[in-house]
Amino acid sequence: MDKQEFQEKYGLDLKVARVRHKMTQEQLAELVDCSSVHIGYIERGKQCPTVFQFLKMARALDIDLNEFFKEF
Repeated sequence: MDKQEFQEKYGLDLKVARVRHKMTQEQLAELVDCSSVHIGYIERGKQCPTVFQFLKMARALDIDLNEFFKEF
C-alpha cells in the first residue's frame, strides 16, 4: 500500500466513523481545532492530518487505533 492509497483508505474510514457518530465535518473540525475544509480534504485522501490531529479525531470518533491500522 502506498501513501496515497493509505490516505484514501483512512480518510474513508474516518468519514464512516464520523457519519456513524452523526457528526458533521464542522463538529469534528471544532473538536480537532481545524477547518471543516481540512476535514473534507482528509476524508477524500487529499491531505494527511498531523499525528496530533489524528489522535484527537480518533478520540472524538471512538476509534480503536490498533483496529484502525491493522491492515497497514
